[in-house]
Amino acid sequence: FSSSSLNMAAAKAKGPRFDKATEKWIVTDPETQGPEAGYDLIGSLYRAGPVPFIQRIVNAEQYEQAVLKFMAAEGCDRREAQGNMDAYFENPQDWAYQRLQEQNGAAKKDYANANMDPKQIALSTVWAGV
Repeated sequence: FSSSSLNMAAAKAKGPRFDKATEKWIVTDPETQGPEAGYDLIGSLYRAGPVPFIQRIVNAEQYEQAVLKFMAAEGCDRREAQGNMDAYFENPQDWAYQRLQEQNGAAKKDYANANMDPKQIALSTVWAGV
């Protein structure tokens, strides 16, 4: 085994787990996996637009379950999982295409930090006010 595959296995072991009794994903470490470890509603709005923002309000439990499931499956942190779920909810086809491209060797898209440079935030804020 390579050290990266061992690190991935360790990350998955420490990730959220599925509770068969409630049929829901649950956090095993609220400090690193709970909502406080990620970004807020406005973070979703800036990163991926109004669709995931609204999804988080209207279907909060479904959104949370999707994030926890992604964390468990990918062995990633909450911000990366939120970024991916926001991108998925915004445009599932484009998100799936990007994932396929990554599996075929393309660079990994950083959804957790998408559209978060100060110039992009200012531009998005101005456009939202128009």
